[in-house]
Amino acid sequence: MNVNDNLNDNLNDNFNDLISNITGFSLPYVEINSPLQKILASALLKTRLPSTDLSPANLFWDANYFALNHVQLFTEASDLEQSQILQIANNDLLEEIYWVEQAGVGYMAKMLLLAETCEERLLYSLFAADEATHLSQISPFLGYQPVFTGDSFLAFMAEVVETDDKALLMTLVQVVLEGWGLSHYRSLANHCLNPVLTLTLKGFLEAESRHHATGVTQLKQWTYSPQSLANIHDALSTFLQMVQVGPQRLLMAIAKIKGDLSYADKIQILEELQTEIHSQKRLDILRSLMTGIIPNSIMQKLEDQGSFKPYSAVQCAQ
Repeated sequence: MNVNDNLNDNLNDNFNDLISNITGFSLPYVEINSPLQKILASALLKTRLPSTDLSPANLFWDANYFALNHVQLFTEASDLEQSQILQIANNDLLEEIYWVEQAGVGYMAKMLLLAETCEERLLYSLFAADEATHLSQISPFLGYQPVFTGDSFLAFMAEVVETDDKALLMTLVQVVLEGWGLSHYRSLANHCLNPVLTLTLKGFLEAESRHHATGVTQLKQWTYSPQSLANIHDALSTFLQMVQVGPQRLLMAIAKIKGDLSYADKIQILEELQTEIHSQKRLDILRSLMTGIIPNSIMQKLEDQGSFKPYSAVQCAQ
């Protein structure tokens, strides 16, 4: 079985349908120094962080963070090639944060409209402001305005956010993704080489925790429809498979600089990265986030189908 082809088959092939205004992935940027930019800058003045070196060549995470220091193809590469691979890997991380926070603004706005009580409406208004603040704070570190290119995880997220199944939305976004974000942002902050970006990421944690806790609280009182249960199971299966297949972006970053990787090269790199060990740690975190919140019937199906077991390097390389 070609794992990556199977994963892509689960996604809509038409990226135009996935790049929606709710996620913000397709929204254009206004011109620099436009009146709207100036008003936005003024509104965000209180959230502005200290100045720092934000040049595109700045690396925020080193080879050790990505475990590239264990990859022979990387360690034997020239200094320039190593720098280029690290730059791509760094940009991939920053862009993922950018797009997740961009989608978060739209998600919270949608949940604001789906609110069933005054308090819920107020909460999601505040949560939307949190996401907008995070997005504005992470943007300067990129040094450019990113263009969405159809990354499989982000395309999957766009597809989920487009649904009208409120139970699915809260499960995937607030319980799983924002719960995972707490661990992910903390790790990024603890290993970041730039003190201002470290401060920025740590500043995300309080809001992420509040968003996650709200989703957990709401779902504990939720009455699930059979369709919601099916939707949640399918979405979690797809998401967990993205974790099972290991660091595919890192493989692509190496390939962009070193050229197309052979099947044997991919297996060797994935083994050197200890993909099974690292993926298992991530899957264990995700299982702990879901346990006690996700209905037992779904958890049992996921366990039975092996969704919490990582793929081997051979499987990931296919």
